[in-house]
Amino acid sequence: MIKNEEEIWKSLPGVPGIEVSTLGRVRTLDRVVSSENGTQFIKGRILKQYDDHHGYLKVSIQINGKWTMKRVHRLIAQTFIPNPDNLPQVNHKDCDRRDNRVSNLEFCTSSYNAKYREKFGISNTESKGHPLFAISLDTLEVLHFRSQQEAGRAIGVNPKNINNVIKGSRKTAGGFWFLNDDGHAVDVVKSKLHDVGGTGLKIKHRASIKK
Repeated sequence: MIKNEEEIWKSLPGVPGIEVSTLGRVRTLDRVVSSENGTQFIKGRILKQYDDHHGYLKVSIQINGKWTMKRVHRLIAQTFIPNPDNLPQVNHKDCDRRDNRVSNLEFCTSSYNAKYREKFGISNTESKGHPLFAISLDTLEVLHFRSQQEAGRAIGVNPKNINNVIKGSRKTAGGFWFLNDDGHAVDVVKSKLHDVGGTGLKIKHRASIKK
């Protein structure tokens, strides 16, 4: 999220009492509820969001008197982004399924979404972030990244190929060797550098690189 980025709230179409924001938040509005015992004032609040185990965030809202779970990115897109062609899917431009800012979303076709995943290697693990090391076989430079897609964008390697190196189905990709930073990786990197004639371990941590 960009620091000091303006947050704009707008009513969720067709769902009274619910607003969503350009920063990907969902809230209820203040309301008065009448019953046999009188009236009760209920203050609006920001709704808690939950991981749906596929990397997306979801929220529970009441529609026509029934509580239902909805994915947040779809609520944001439906509220703020025109969709004159009735495109069926919503894509996250930076590949982060938890980043539901309206500026990060776009309606798209199923084909476009599939090609986007193919190009940038979206996966549950990558979207949540799994740190890894990349060792240049030319310079023996060791780079550290927060996710496979960050590494792919930074050094120009398909994240699927990076994942295949990590899984052992291929040896290298784009002139690099990769392994997950799982707490024991530093010792493995040192051993690898020793095997190929490296003289020391100098790790460069790379900041997130946007497309």
